[in-house]
Amino acid sequence: MPFLRLASLATSLSILFLLAAPARAGTLGLVVSGDPAKQPVVETTLEPWLARAGHDVRLGVLERAEIDKLVDCFILTDQRCAEPTVAGAGVAGLLFVMVEVKRDTRTAKDEVKLTGWLFAGDGRALVAQSVYCRDCRNDTLGPTAEDLARALFAQADLGTGRLKVVTTPAGALVAVDGASVGATPLEHGVRAGPHVVEVTLAGHHPVRRDIEVSKDRTVELDLELTPSDRPLPGGGRRGPLPYVVLGGGVALLATGAALYLIDQDCVAGGACDVPNTQETFRNPAPLGVGLAAAGVVATGAGVYLLLRAPRSSARAAATTPPAVPVGWLTPGGGGVGLRTRF
Repeated sequence: MPFLRLASLATSLSILFLLAAPARAGTLGLVVSGDPAKQPVVETTLEPWLARAGHDVRLGVLERAEIDKLVDCFILTDQRCAEPTVAGAGVAGLLFVMVEVKRDTRTAKDEVKLTGWLFAGDGRALVAQSVYCRDCRNDTLGPTAEDLARALFAQADLGTGRLKVVTTPAGALVAVDGASVGATPLEHGVRAGPHVVEVTLAGHHPVRRDIEVSKDRTVELDLELTPSDRPLPGGGRRGPLPYVVLGGGVALLATGAALYLIDQDCVAGGACDVPNTQETFRNPAPLGVGLAAAGVVATGAGVYLLLRAPRSSARAAATTPPAVPVGWLTPGGGGVGLRTRF
């Protein structure tokens, strides 16, 4: 009997030790936070799903204060601020899921947003993803959680890189592919491949960049934001096209009118507009009408382009004289053009 009691005591102590032991280095930590009514559904769905996918899943890898830290980082939409907390968990990786519920009081239906952050064992943020469960019930929330996990690990399998954004001034909001990831300065994990980065700050022109992220590489963006009351660098000036089109239209119109006015028509019986001093007469009226019509069209197009073009700055207007349309006639023909100085 004493032997059996000792064996039972040893077994109990072993179980308590295993339960209290820290997570093994090969485990994947699972942390679910957010709505307390939906949280258990997500946990009980993801734990067996991850196990079937070959992961050694472990709940409770973080203390309450550490989970609160992750939630604070989530509110700030800053994955990077959560990295030290994850690094101290002693796991090979960590999946953090936030459950947000929006209830429609008119229809009494819930819309649940699940956001997942996947971290490496050293704390590096790998990928982030959000999915929605509309008109959500417990039986539809479970498959939605599985979709989230499937998308996160699919992205991670493609490889991940880093995006580092610094702006002057700081504090600009950064969105990657339409999803907000935080405020500058920031460093954020993204999957390998093409992405669209949008940077916005109140009182400043927005900035958009197309980037290509390579696996295990960092793309750095150092942006100087331009106040809204100033023209963008390289912008804000009218190009030459509106002036060229407008000037050409005016010149065509003037040339067409001149050709029409110098027309020499002979009426029936031989009477002419001018004394008959030569055997042949030129009839430029059709050409003049055609040129005048083309001039009207070109002038209208030039005015349209001029109105749509951004206004030039005072300095640009002072240093760049406007082009002046000109036209000329010669005994053998004529021409149109623009006169300016550089």
